[in-house]
Amino acid sequence: MNGMDEELIIRYLQGQCSPAEQDLLLKWLQESPENKKFFYEQKALLNYSKVKHFGTDEQISQAAARFHSNVRFAESRRKKQVYLRFVRYAAVLIFLLAVPAILYKGNYFRSNPKLITVSIAQTDSSKFVLLSDGTRVWLNGNSSLTYSETFSKSERNVQLAGEGYFEVSHDSLHPFRVQTNNIQVKVLGTSFNVRAYSSEKSTETTLVEGKVVIQNNDGNNLAMLAPGQMAEYDKTSQYLAVKEVDPNGFTAWRHGLIVFTDATLDEITGKLSELYQVHFAINGASVQHISYNFSFRKGQSIEKVLEMLSFIAPIKYNVQGKEIFITPL
Repeated sequence: MNGMDEELIIRYLQGQCSPAEQDLLLKWLQESPENKKFFYEQKALLNYSKVKHFGTDEQISQAAARFHSNVRFAESRRKKQVYLRFVRYAAVLIFLLAVPAILYKGNYFRSNPKLITVSIAQTDSSKFVLLSDGTRVWLNGNSSLTYSETFSKSERNVQLAGEGYFEVSHDSLHPFRVQTNNIQVKVLGTSFNVRAYSSEKSTETTLVEGKVVIQNNDGNNLAMLAPGQMAEYDKTSQYLAVKEVDPNGFTAWRHGLIVFTDATLDEITGKLSELYQVHFAINGASVQHISYNFSFRKGQSIEKVLEMLSFIAPIKYNVQGKEIFITPL
């Protein structure tokens, strides 16, 4: 390798050479592969030194001290071979110090992926949410769903408050979990409904198709459901009961319908209070323990709903603003 002023190489890499110096350097590069090798090693070292601010001051100072102490020995052809070895070591050292910080700043190791929360008001009908894996979710009124913008490589977890209907994309390698305050529902690919309002005494999971496992918040299995079954978890006693049901009655809200099955007048008026922000006063107890099957469509006026209710229940009603008085006949 013919001699070449190292300062000239550095000035060239920094864009500070004159046209004559550029011609001289380019001619020198064409003379031998060793010249090109030496040039690119110098270029690599300069590039690595540009990222030194990603390491700590102490780490970079130590690396630079080692590098400069060894450069001073490069005074002859033989010593330049030693210099080249130290160049390589210094470049690798600086690179290793810089990479973890670069990756951290670039969020390659994001331990906290972005969380998204979708909410729906009590008075709204329903809201549709499409998750990144293709899972489809419908939220009922006064509900919220929290989920990661992108799921992890091992599992798919969401947090539900209120009521939601799920059609989960099948993926046997990545279980899907719906977490509520009291239980979690583990699935692989299925359709089911979870009702988990904090104001209610129980949490209900109704399976439409597929298979789900009901777990407590410690991950212990409580029950496995088959289609047409509902698991009802009592928050007070922490007892889980499984029974056969018609899933259509528990999922009709997706289509804007409110359906009551074997519901008392207290239960029906309680739901109407939530939906219409009114207060009911029921005079007398003669109809309190009678159960009714009743349905209506969201968006109908409270007067229209009460008129339909009076067809199936022996009552009369009187609406006075936000106060509604029910009297048994």
